[in-house]
Amino acid sequence: MLVVVAASTVTFVFFGGLARAAAPTATTGPATAIGATTATVTGSVVPGGLATTWYVQYGTSTSYGSQTAKANAGSGTATVSITSNLADLKPGATYHYRVVATNTTGTAHGSDAVFTTLTPPGATTGAATGIGTTSATLNGTVDPNSRDTTFYFEYGTSTSYGTKTAVKSAGSGASPQNEAVAVSKLQVGKTYHFRIVATSDAGTATGSDATFTTSSAPVAVTADATPVAVTTATLRGQVTPNGLSTTWWFEYGTSVSYGLKTASHSAGSGTTARAVSDGITKLTAGKSYHFRLVAQNSSGRVYGLDRLFTTVGAPAVTTGAAQSVGADTAQLTGSLDTHGRSTTWWFDYGTTTKYGKLTAHRSAGSKAGTQTVTAPLTALAATTTYHYRLVAQSDGGTRYGADLTFATAGVSLTVAARQVVFGGRIKLTGTVPTHTAGEQVVVFSKTYGSGSFRSVATVLSGADGVWTYLVRPRIATAYQASWRNGLSGAVSVGVHPRIGLTRYRNGHFFVSVSGNHPFAHKIVQLQRKVGTRWVTIKRVRLGLRSRVEFRATLPKGRSTVRVAFSVNQAGAGYLGGTSRSLTVTRR
Repeated sequence: MLVVVAASTVTFVFFGGLARAAAPTATTGPATAIGATTATVTGSVVPGGLATTWYVQYGTSTSYGSQTAKANAGSGTATVSITSNLADLKPGATYHYRVVATNTTGTAHGSDAVFTTLTPPGATTGAATGIGTTSATLNGTVDPNSRDTTFYFEYGTSTSYGTKTAVKSAGSGASPQNEAVAVSKLQVGKTYHFRIVATSDAGTATGSDATFTTSSAPVAVTADATPVAVTTATLRGQVTPNGLSTTWWFEYGTSVSYGLKTASHSAGSGTTARAVSDGITKLTAGKSYHFRLVAQNSSGRVYGLDRLFTTVGAPAVTTGAAQSVGADTAQLTGSLDTHGRSTTWWFDYGTTTKYGKLTAHRSAGSKAGTQTVTAPLTALAATTTYHYRLVAQSDGGTRYGADLTFATAGVSLTVAARQVVFGGRIKLTGTVPTHTAGEQVVVFSKTYGSGSFRSVATVLSGADGVWTYLVRPRIATAYQASWRNGLSGAVSVGVHPRIGLTRYRNGHFFVSVSGNHPFAHKIVQLQRKVGTRWVTIKRVRLGLRSRVEFRATLPKGRSTVRVAFSVNQAGAGYLGGTSRSLTVTRR
């Protein structure tokens, strides 16, 4: 009897109760632990009851081309799991593979499968930058190829390196990126080898070897200039020769172009910083100078940073306000700073900016810092404006303070009113600054059209220094008062012509105009009050004696009238004017 039994992938044929062996079967499994040049492939084999061997074919195409060593799968009838490690693969390449099983009855091939090896990071060593005497910056690029990647630099005085930087992350990007790490504590003037190393789960990449040489050029550090005087200064700094015979000097001038330099000096050939200094002369007082230290040896020339100093100049001065100003005295004030130089000071003063007078010279010493100075003035003219300024002088030069002014006190002058009718009187009054009685005050006047003031009276002050004087101006007149050769300000008084208005019994009006000169042929206006306004009802011309008689028709009833004389008719030196008002009744 023929019995066929299917069990898994193995077929057994039973003849009369006896089983006969069959060909093996092979199943290709997944690839695991894939690296850049290695991978592990899996699968299974069923020997089919006969001694069976297996191997894996692999390659970059379905032609394969490579295979693993043959391995024994036994002679059982159960499934046997198999694993094979592949090596010496190409990074980033796609491989085909399959499991192959063989026994005496035949050969079985598993299906084709593929895997792709990983791509390790890219690492390229760049050039070192920022090379100093004991430090440098190492540069390179890393391409993570989309894998989490770290990197570091190896460096040392040979290709054995011996020192490496801390491990840093390069991320997991898909493109190259620049990396830089600063290293320090290097040896001066030494050649160093270095390279970049990048690592990910796809492997480690090492950049090519590169070199740099630390500088052995000197180090120059410019320090403050001290001391600094009017025309001299001492320039200072530090030089480190770094083991080579080194010279140094200072460049200086009024700009960063310098233009001047000191003599060259030796700094030796040591390896430690050495303080250096040099004095310079023939400078300009109160001038700012740039300077820097320069050092040079066989490895090169270096420049210290630019620094600035200002030579001592003239003292600083500020003219202050005048105080305690009287009729003939004042106290001048100000402040100054000697800038540490022996200084004298004084005040220029006078009635113009040419001054012409000065106070006594006094010493301000040489202590730096602001100090206040004062000087009294006497024998000044009353009611006079004076200019003054503080002046200070040292070996750094002479400095002038701003021009200021003050006015001495003098006699005052006021008027009771600024206008008066011709023939009327007005009172002038004022006070002398001593506020004492018996002080002589001279009154001056200048009438309209005259060229200058003339004395008209001398009066004595009364209690509290008050003086008065009555004047009767005949035309516009200006007045001044003088005391102790000082003049008050001028005040002007305007004069109205005196206008008379009379009504005779016959109804005629009579007008006369009086002043310092006749007003013949000038026109006057008869005005009637209408409500709150004055309305001109008649114009008449004055006669030779500045008078006129005329008739005027008024409305019936009561009227209030006056005569007006305009400023244009009154002429130069007079104000316009009006007469008194009359009340007239017409029946």
